[in-house]
Amino acid sequence: MPPRQTTSRASTSHAAALTKGEATAERILDAAFTSIATRGCGAVTLRGIADEAGVVLSQLSYYYGNKDSLFSAVMTRMQSGYIAALSERLQGLVSLEAQIIALIDYNEAILNDSPDTYRNFLEFSNVAMTSAPFQAEVADFTSQLATMIENCISNYEPKTTSVAGFPVAALARFILSASFGIALQCFLNPQNEDVRKGFAILKVTAVQLIAEDRAKQLKG
Repeated sequence: MPPRQTTSRASTSHAAALTKGEATAERILDAAFTSIATRGCGAVTLRGIADEAGVVLSQLSYYYGNKDSLFSAVMTRMQSGYIAALSERLQGLVSLEAQIIALIDYNEAILNDSPDTYRNFLEFSNVAMTSAPFQAEVADFTSQLATMIENCISNYEPKTTSVAGFPVAALARFILSASFGIALQCFLNPQNEDVRKGFAILKVTAVQLIAEDRAKQLKG
């Protein structure tokens, strides 16, 4: 991706051109996000994405290079958007229970309001099964996501490092894994309402673990 102007002394025309360039880059990411969710990673082409974005192939290559770099950029934006929205949901929540419930509710809301986010992650995970470099990238994506969730929770309840003997990081990974598993089952069997109840089960289980953990601490 081309370097961005950071000085406040940039000319008006340059600033306008930069804004247009950023808009083009975002439009390409939008097209890639939709194309991957609709067709799958294996079927999309850079030319097809460029056509959907309304740009020429050379423009796409200028901003993102090859397909792997474009996929990485899509993942990065997914990650940034996820944690930004989650941080907003956690603001003002003072208990670990409330934070965990907000996290699970958010994951369910993504499935309802932006199912392509789950579709794309599942697509990226599928590609990672046969590509060692991409496997490392997807693993890093999930690790960073889990760490971000852990940090968000710790920021609001800093004394909490474990729940029922399990690290908060492990709890965050479990909730992420379960959420993606529920999403996959919903895509395979969208008419089965029992699948979506998995989010409610997650909340009950998490709250029960926290309550049992606190009860043990009081007895100790």
